[in-house]
Amino acid sequence: MKEYTLMELAEGLEKGKWTSVDLVSMYIDQISKYDQSGPSLNAIAEINPEVFEIARLLDMERKFKGTRSILHGIPLVIKDNINTKDKMHTSANSLALADFYAPYDAFIVKKLRDAGAIILGKANLSEFAYFMSFDDMPSGYGSRFGQVKCPYSDKIDPLGSSTGSAVAVAANMIPVAIGTETNGSLTAPAQNNSIVSIKPTLGLVSRTGIIPITHLQDTAGPMSRTVAEAAYLLELIAGVDETDLMTRLMPDKEYNFSQTFDKPISDLNIGFLTFTNFKYDEEEIKILDEAKKVLSPLARGTKDISFEHPDMPNHKSLIYEFKVDLNQYFSTVRGFSPINSLQELIEFNKKDPERCLKYGQSIFEASEATSGTLKEPEYIEVRKKLLEDAEEFNRIMDSEKIDVIIMNRRTSHAPIAGNPVVAVPAKELNDDTPRSLFFVARNYDDQACIRVAYQYEIHTKHRIKPKLK
Repeated sequence: MKEYTLMELAEGLEKGKWTSVDLVSMYIDQISKYDQSGPSLNAIAEINPEVFEIARLLDMERKFKGTRSILHGIPLVIKDNINTKDKMHTSANSLALADFYAPYDAFIVKKLRDAGAIILGKANLSEFAYFMSFDDMPSGYGSRFGQVKCPYSDKIDPLGSSTGSAVAVAANMIPVAIGTETNGSLTAPAQNNSIVSIKPTLGLVSRTGIIPITHLQDTAGPMSRTVAEAAYLLELIAGVDETDLMTRLMPDKEYNFSQTFDKPISDLNIGFLTFTNFKYDEEEIKILDEAKKVLSPLARGTKDISFEHPDMPNHKSLIYEFKVDLNQYFSTVRGFSPINSLQELIEFNKKDPERCLKYGQSIFEASEATSGTLKEPEYIEVRKKLLEDAEEFNRIMDSEKIDVIIMNRRTSHAPIAGNPVVAVPAKELNDDTPRSLFFVARNYDDQACIRVAYQYEIHTKHRIKPKLK
């Protein structure tokens, strides 16, 4: 089946080429073909049992009232750690939450519904967003639905925790999806499944109703096959949520990503970043050289930058924050969730170790052993040092007068400091070594890295479809 963009799907709906019911049928057929049979990629956790009824209603609304947004009547999937108050579960790919129906929609789900999007289903993920065990737990694995697989090769790790969202988009089971990340779970699976993702500025997108790791880094973000589609989707989910303090810090300005992603970048200065203590192979060097050749004539100016990458042990702070934030989340679903605390989650898993503890729960246990107060001196010191090191990108952008940093290695700087990151495929993925370029800008200047990433994408066009049977 052809890979239709959001824009093509919206135009087809407007011209009567197809209906929303047609689109739902088309993508469910794709899911059946590649998820339940054939390569069995295991990207989708469950299909929304009300999806055809929703599609019919949106078709009628289009006919008699018009459209709400570009997403009106277009199906997408969301990661299965995001609350939906409907007939779908919110399970984090854990048997412990296999019977859990959320009592309220996540804030971003409300925004998607208001935009007329059809939530076709939930996408699988690494159990509890890949924050369960240090003991060699593979990316994309969960006790409820098992292992998600990369559509390009069995030898490629689907990577990160938003694996199902990334695979569903890459394999054309859905045009776009929503994932989440704390430190790389949008950009990592985007790289290894050769798609685009945007990790927004921390606080641009609400986290209310999303099963957390830490409020200091968590964010949801779009996953798509093109930068333009990701820009449209980000614009629709961004916004102030009075119940999420971080979003209340958003500067009062226009976030019209869908109107400006293709704006020329002649007003932007770009820095090409390498690390002195990393060894780059020939392909990585070639990719960065190509990006310089493509973007240098388009930008105001370019500069090569390098510094030594510091050790940034993010897990040492997350261990403390996870217990606090997860228990807070469970307090919001008490009476509906079968689990009410991290301690109850640990005990549930112990009762069925064969199914629930295939890879252990060492992270859960380490987190439960903390005080839950965030007062430990060792925690305060670790978080302080991480923030200090993560600010290096911002210091460089300020001192060198750079608007966007480009690199071909993922780091923890942007996730910890809250900077936006766009990941774009940097080669045709016809082997077992996926590559992406990562575009980083200052906080709340997501638009800058989207614009540069778009120019790189349209001038290189590296992404190819996976060869699925």
